[in-house]
Amino acid sequence: MRRLLPALACFAIAVSAMAAQGEAAYPVKNIRLIVPSPTGGPSDLVARILGDRLSVSLGKPVIVDNRPGASQIVGTAVVAKAAPDGYTLLQAAANMAINPILMADLPFDTVRDFTPVSMTHLTPYVFLVSAQSPVKSLPELLKYVRANPGRITYGVTGPGSPQQLATLLLAQTAGGLRDMTEVQYKGSSPAHPDLIANRISFMIDPLAAAAPHVKAGSLRALAVSTPQRNPSFPDIPTAAESGVPGYDFSSWGGVLAPAGTPRAIVHRLNADIGAALTNPDLTKRFVDMGLVAKHSTPQEFGAFVQTEMSRWRAVLAKKS
Repeated sequence: MRRLLPALACFAIAVSAMAAQGEAAYPVKNIRLIVPSPTGGPSDLVARILGDRLSVSLGKPVIVDNRPGASQIVGTAVVAKAAPDGYTLLQAAANMAINPILMADLPFDTVRDFTPVSMTHLTPYVFLVSAQSPVKSLPELLKYVRANPGRITYGVTGPGSPQQLATLLLAQTAGGLRDMTEVQYKGSSPAHPDLIANRISFMIDPLAAAAPHVKAGSLRALAVSTPQRNPSFPDIPTAAESGVPGYDFSSWGGVLAPAGTPRAIVHRLNADIGAALTNPDLTKRFVDMGLVAKHSTPQEFGAFVQTEMSRWRAVLAKKS
C-alpha cells in the first residue's frame, strides 16, 4: 500500500494536468449552439450572427442547430443532458424563466441544470396588425378589442411564450380587455402569414422578427413595447405614448452551458461573446434588426434569470 500511494498521487496529478491542458486547448472540435425555436426568430438570428463571430475567434465552427418544440423545452432539454464540456451550448430566451412557473414536470431545472455564460441581447416587441386591418393605432386597437368581445384573436408562440406574456401584461395594464381568443403557433414565422392575411386580429411580436414585414408594408406596427422608441423605427410610438402608461415589455436572450462546465471554458466563451457583442458591425446589425446587444458576466446573467422568474410569477399570479 505504501508503494501504491505515491503511484496513485502521480496518476492523479497527471490526470489533473491533462484536464487542465484540455481546457486550455478548448476548443478542439466543432461547437453546437442549439436554438430551441424555429428559424427566423430573434434567437435564431442572434445565434447565427454570433456563431459566425465565435467561429472566427474560437478557431472552430460554431454550428447552429434548431430544435423547436413544446415552448422551447425540446431543444433546452438536449443541452441540459449534454456533456458539460463546452461543445453543446444553448441560445436561451425568456421561456427559461417562464416555463418553470407554468409547468411542474419540466425535464430540467432552469437553475440547477445550466451554467450561465452571458446575456446576448434584449428584444423589443411591437404591436402588429395586418396592413389590411382598419386599425391604425394602438388606441384604435384597444377600442376595437373592447367593442368586440368574443371576436378578437391574437397570436402567441405557445404557453408561457413572450407573446402570451406581453398580451397578458397589456390586458392587466390597459384593463377592459376580455374574451379574446388565443391562437398558438410554433414560432413567429409560422404566425406571420395568418397575421398578414388578417386571419388573426393582432399580435405582439419581436420587432426583429416582424421588421421585414413592417418594412415591406404587409404588417402595420402600432407601437413598440419598450419605454423608449426604437432607433431603427423612430416613427413608431411607444405603448406609453399611445395610451397605455406603465407598459414595459421586452424579451431577452443569452447563452447557457450544461451545469458543471469548467469555469475556464465558461470564462473563455464569455470573453469571446463580449468581444463579439461590442464589435461595431455586429452592433449595427443588431440595431438594424431592432435588437439591443447586451453582454454580462455569468453571475449577472444567473441573477437576471432568477429576477425574471420572480417578476413573471407575480404577473401570472394576478391571472389566476
